[in-house]
Amino acid sequence: MTKGLGRASVGYGMITVLCLAATAWAVITGLTRVEVLAHPVQVRFAECHSEGGGRGGSHTVCSGPQVGAPAHTVKVTYDGHPGETAQVAREPWGGYEGVDTGFLSWGIAIMFPLVPLLAAAVMGGVTVVKVRQWRGLGDWI
Repeated sequence: MTKGLGRASVGYGMITVLCLAATAWAVITGLTRVEVLAHPVQVRFAECHSEGGGRGGSHTVCSGPQVGAPAHTVKVTYDGHPGETAQVAREPWGGYEGVDTGFLSWGIAIMFPLVPLLAAAVMGGVTVVKVRQWRGLGDWI
C-alpha cells in the first residue's frame, strides 16, 4: 500500500509542477500581449496566409519586415492583411505576439493565469495529503 501512495505522491507532485509552469507561461504571455514585458515594434505585413485546419481550426499567419529594420522579417499569428501595419512584441522564447492594450486584454492577462494557479494549489494540497498518508503522518485524514 505504501508503494502506491508513494507513486501517487510523486504523480500529484509532477502535476503540481506542470500547473506552476503553465501559470508562468500564462503570466509571461499575457504581460507580453499587453506591452508590459516587451518593447513593441511596428511590422508592415507583406504576406498573409491561412495555416492549420483540421480539429484545431485554422489561423492566419502574417509576415513582413520590421519598420525601421527592413532586413529583419517578423512572422506572427495575426488576423491581418498584406499592407497593414501592426504592433508586435517579442516573447522571451523567440516568437512574436500581437500587442493589444485594451481593457479586455488586460482583464484576460490578469485572470487567465489564475486558472492554472488554482489547479496548482489544489494539486499541491492533494500532494501534501498523499505524502502525509505515505509517511504515516496522516492517520487522522
